[in-house]
Amino acid sequence: MTDFSVAHGPHTLRGSILPNALGEPPRVLALHGGGVQASRRGIRYLLDGLVHGGVPCASFDFCGHGESGGQLEGSSLAHRVAQARTVAERVAPGRPLSLIASSMGGHIACALIPVLNPSALVLFCPAAYVAEAEDAPFGPRFQGVLRATRDEDYAASPAFAALDRFEGRLLLVLGGEDAVIPAAVLAQYTQRARRAKSVEVLRLAGAGHKLHEWLPAHPRDHARVLEAALRTLA
Repeated sequence: MTDFSVAHGPHTLRGSILPNALGEPPRVLALHGGGVQASRRGIRYLLDGLVHGGVPCASFDFCGHGESGGQLEGSSLAHRVAQARTVAERVAPGRPLSLIASSMGGHIACALIPVLNPSALVLFCPAAYVAEAEDAPFGPRFQGVLRATRDEDYAASPAFAALDRFEGRLLLVLGGEDAVIPAAVLAQYTQRARRAKSVEVLRLAGAGHKLHEWLPAHPRDHARVLEAALRTLA
């Protein structure tokens, strides 16, 4: 593993590159979720399995998380898209990248579809937001937009407009007991990738929203998810 730093505006983003046994550059970029404690470390258990399976990966901390600079409050979804673009240019300049994303990162991954043209998406309990949320600073304004969003509004999310055009392979890993992501959002994720080369959905019975805490303690489900991720990212 090699840690890296990259400047993004006044802040420094910190991440890690995990090459495979051949020393190949990353083919996958992982995007963590939006919880205060979220960081690139949370998905390391899965990335290690992917690397062992021959898929080199990279991950990083968004501003205000983990080892990266900046503050969480006052950033935004749009800022996160820009941060991910900066990191993608650092770890795979001119090369294609597939994306793994969790929770809020699912919206970011979809927003990157027109930019990175990923050949595969692996999304864990992905969230989606209405257009008004993308530039709303995290904090009271962002929460206000979320509270005002009705189930029927999610269909117009920019995430799903991008997913409509996605032509790669899609793997959705969902917690059977997820009480965070609205059912209306998950329904759109399972229905909108009509042009995708393949769509696979894994629903994990007994799992809640925090899959990266749950999976390491459930080795059979972990093995199923790793196998499906390797198949999708191959």
